Amino acid sequence: MSGKPFKPSTGTLVTLVVVAMFNVMGGAAVSPALPAMGEAFPQASETAISLVITLPPLAVAISGLFMGALADRVGKARTLVLSLAVFTVCGLSGLFLPTLESLLVGRFIMGVAIAGIAAASAALAAEYYDEEKRAKVYGWQSAASGVSVLVLETGGGFLALMGWRAPFWVYLAGLAGLVLALLFVREPDRSLARQMTSTGMGQVARVAGVALAVSLVVAFASQTISYLVPSKMPYLVTAFGESSAVTGLFLGGFGLANIAGSLASAPLQARTPRSVLTAGCFVSLALGCVFMAVAPGLWAVLVGAVLIGIGVGCVTPVLMNWVASTSTPENSGKRMGALATACNLGQFSCTLLSGCVLALGGGHPTVFAVAAVIALAGAVAAALAHRKMDDD
Repeated sequence: MSGKPFKPSTGTLVTLVVVAMFNVMGGAAVSPALPAMGEAFPQASETAISLVITLPPLAVAISGLFMGALADRVGKARTLVLSLAVFTVCGLSGLFLPTLESLLVGRFIMGVAIAGIAAASAALAAEYYDEEKRAKVYGWQSAASGVSVLVLETGGGFLALMGWRAPFWVYLAGLAGLVLALLFVREPDRSLARQMTSTGMGQVARVAGVALAVSLVVAFASQTISYLVPSKMPYLVTAFGESSAVTGLFLGGFGLANIAGSLASAPLQARTPRSVLTAGCFVSLALGCVFMAVAPGLWAVLVGAVLIGIGVGCVTPVLMNWVASTSTPENSGKRMGALATACNLGQFSCTLLSGCVLALGGGHPTVFAVAAVIALAGAVAAALAHRKMDDD
């Protein structure tokens, strides 16, 4: 109302990091309750029950681009606030919806809201901060997502002991995010943003298409590979005669490595060419998959999980910062929405990749061997494309 341009505060930064935790709350929070949910709905198949955790990321993949475009049109801050409100209501709806069908509808709508949160929060960071600061913010957001998974998988398991509906209480966290957004988030000053981007607009226009295309491919491939850890590593652990408790510990190690990679991303971006850093992350993914594929002992499985976690944790903020640096206030939401879509499609394609390998007669080590080849190809491609990727 005073006419002064909005300047992001510490509260704004905290808000953008906190809401990033909700991006992974589609399934991690309630997945421990799936067995009890199956007992509550005995007429439903196991596949139908599993939709409770798979529908939200599917909704993100379907609606990511649309929600990003909506943010560009009506405003990033408005989209973030609206998405947080819908996220909270639909998340908590699991506490009282009477049928599985109604529960699944609520889960899908919640996934659309998560797409809005992901696109709007990333686009706001792109307009609030310069490239160096953005790299740190995206790294913190990625680390926050990793922390969220660790906390939710543990907390959701304990809440599930109280009944299958109890884990849905974690979505009260959305209310805290909503309050923070209302207090500390405002629409960026468009005139200032346009002035900042107009200086190098020729270069931005020239590399924007390349940046988005390469980032979408890298995000898709890295997420496909990384999701082999929670989906296929348990089979490797049990093959060594260990229990699910060991799997949980190893998944915790994977999550901690993801956080470490995310926090290391910004310092590495400051002194490492983008192509070299991306290639290095793919090498880490490839090595991790090799350890998984040829694991002579349980220790190798853990090393593989850690290497994969570091690689995907580090490369995700790199992609976000690259896309942000080549975006304008008019299209940052759409481009960030497209990146969210690529990440979630990659997670879904993990099932397709492993399913094809297993259908052809391969085992779980073979799945990781194929993934290692894909990651190695990604490393070579990133190294060869250094002129394109490092053209600022």
